[in-house]
Amino acid sequence: MKILYFASLKESLNLSSDKIILADNTTITQLRTQLINKYGKHNFPSNTICAVNQEIANDAVIINKTDEVAFYPPVTGG
Repeated sequence: MKILYFASLKESLNLSSDKIILADNTTITQLRTQLINKYGKHNFPSNTICAVNQEIANDAVIINKTDEVAFYPPVTGG
């Protein structure tokens, strides 16, 4: 599965995308855990937003191997 990273997360990891092998019926929570184990919790705080197929997804969403998954930090404005 291809995972995309945006904004400061992309800069922090120094990469814009990643490939990971997932088991069937993997949730966003399980994917986050794998990414935290790989890159550290400081890169994936609880307010990091996840989108699946370009729609915001909560941590209970089950992802498929063909889904596009993206992570980005929360957006702030002024």
